[in-house]
Amino acid sequence: MDNTVIIEAIDKAIKHKARFYAYRLPGDEQLHFGAQIIDQRAPMGFMITPFVEKPDCMPYFISAQFDAEKYMKLPVSSLPVTSLHRVTVESTTREEYMENASRCISALQAGELQKVVLSRVIVNEVSPSMAWIDVFKRLLDRCPDSFVFVFNSEATGAWMGASPERYLSYDGTHLRTMALAGTRPAGAAGDWGAKEMEEQAIVADYIADKFTGLKMEYTRGMLCTHLAGNVEHLCTEFEGTVSRPSQVDSMRNTLHPTPALGGMPVKAAVKMIGEVEGHSRRYYGGYIGPVEADGRFNLFVNLRSLEFDGERYCIYVGGGITANSIAEDEWQETCGKAALLQAAIDN
Repeated sequence: MDNTVIIEAIDKAIKHKARFYAYRLPGDEQLHFGAQIIDQRAPMGFMITPFVEKPDCMPYFISAQFDAEKYMKLPVSSLPVTSLHRVTVESTTREEYMENASRCISALQAGELQKVVLSRVIVNEVSPSMAWIDVFKRLLDRCPDSFVFVFNSEATGAWMGASPERYLSYDGTHLRTMALAGTRPAGAAGDWGAKEMEEQAIVADYIADKFTGLKMEYTRGMLCTHLAGNVEHLCTEFEGTVSRPSQVDSMRNTLHPTPALGGMPVKAAVKMIGEVEGHSRRYYGGYIGPVEADGRFNLFVNLRSLEFDGERYCIYVGGGITANSIAEDEWQETCGKAALLQAAIDN
């Protein structure tokens, strides 16, 4: 389908607060769009899973009832009257983040954990001249190798982002995922530091253990550097052969949250995140992506993302902390990651 039509459909859907999704896969040019008007689930659509399930933050599925061409033909009078989920959090101050980071580092140095992913939020008011479709187009232009997405529903709120991290993909015979961790400015010279190498190894070994536990044959790719806009990460690709259908659901359910978004050990790290962070992550750090009618899917981690309403937007940004971390360096890393989204907003 013509991307111009899809861009028009996205713009219409955002303005009318529709229940919809749109995305572009990494390395591709084709946009995809789906909108749901009535409460009837279709087998094809968009999966949205939170970082941690809570009564006010549950998994959600947007069904692909209308493609872009059909949606554009719908008269505005036929669209449901809805409102955007309100952004109610406040920005994490530098002092709050430094205190939280120091607390995490102390716990790590005491041997309580191996890694904790600490996040913060940046909240600003929406300019009266803000056109979110323009922000989306800038992300498309600046992040060709990322999963660029936007979605909205009454339950989840409106989100937009450019995720560099594949969570899990299934093509009918194989599962693919990646260990993505460690961050530095794009194009940095020299070798990666010990802290970043350690952070990435924790995630890669965790994923390898998951494949082994499911008795799946898999390949583990070579460690490489993965470009993600204005920063780059260490990356290891994994591909496993599916021998029985239950392995697909088992991997999808047990892999989340990976140490790349939670920490290690996972349960203890998630518990500390809940105690330390002063905000709910909601769908940040969860996984999102398209699901096909035949069971195939392409799921990505919801990061490098923001939530928005008609008055404010909230950028979520985080980074992995180990016993070798320095709080000031971690703060600067989050600033670098947030810069991609902020620049797309500010033009």
